[in-house]
Amino acid sequence: MRSYMAWYLVAGYLGASWAAALGVLLLRWGRGHASWELQGVGVLLLLASGIGFFAGVPEIWTPGPAGTELAAMSGLAMLGAWGTFRALQILTGSRRASGVAISDPHPSRGEGPEPGAEGLRNAGLRPLQWGGLLALLLILWRWDVPLFFALNTYAGRAPWLDGLARLLINDYAVPTALAMLAWWMWWSGDPVQQAAVLRAVLAVPLSGALLEAMNAVYFRPRPFTDYEVHLLFYHPSDSSFPSNAATVAWAIAVSLKTGNRRVGWVAMGLAAGISLARVYGGVHYPLDVVAGALLGAGLSGALFRSRMFRAASLRLARRIGGRFRL
Repeated sequence: MRSYMAWYLVAGYLGASWAAALGVLLLRWGRGHASWELQGVGVLLLLASGIGFFAGVPEIWTPGPAGTELAAMSGLAMLGAWGTFRALQILTGSRRASGVAISDPHPSRGEGPEPGAEGLRNAGLRPLQWGGLLALLLILWRWDVPLFFALNTYAGRAPWLDGLARLLINDYAVPTALAMLAWWMWWSGDPVQQAAVLRAVLAVPLSGALLEAMNAVYFRPRPFTDYEVHLLFYHPSDSSFPSNAATVAWAIAVSLKTGNRRVGWVAMGLAAGISLARVYGGVHYPLDVVAGALLGAGLSGALFRSRMFRAASLRLARRIGGRFRL
């Protein structure tokens, strides 16, 4: 019975995903046509799909290949359902737009006209990108330990590679290099680059606070506590997920990239180096550093995309530069 139970759940999750997509469509169409019947059916479909998803949660997190593969397939199912919904929304929106540009009703915000079809197409790709990332993380979680050993097994074989890994893995080399890049950008005198440095300074404590909150909810032991590994570093005692070093490094690197692309690419190379070295040296699993990179990069990207923070950092940079001649 258990051998085909996973496929039964996959079929159920596919059905729940498509029911959720259809429910959203009916809910939107019902609102557009002022039809309480369509809205009611849409709400019932959403409730039914939600019950189906929650009913399968214990099976999803079942230890072993069945549960983990089911998690990845469920993520792909949700991705397909959401992509279908967005595709239909793009088609209906393109017909309404009829190729006419949509102008910004608030010209003071500084945004120009945007083509209707192109804007809807970009809006439709964004959920697909997030859904694909979710599915990738689920698949990575399935192969997390094998990928760790695939990298860590080479530790101790090549002295020059171990020396490079120890240089990148420690708590001083990469952070110091990132700090030097930030200082170089600040002393350039460009307010745009200085604003990026200020956002990097803000991203570090914010990412640290998020890490503390996540570690309070979930604690993952380090690889060397459960397995025999080739360790090139000391024994940290905090949670392995997500990686503190990767989170901070990527938060700084992405913030610097918003002010200077060339410096940002160098910083991102350093962040990738410390992330890879942490797995190679037996300190983190691959999923730990990937989650840390997404957390740090996502936080810095959110600060940059926020008009309030972007404008405030630019004003503060100009004020500091003008007052202290920096």
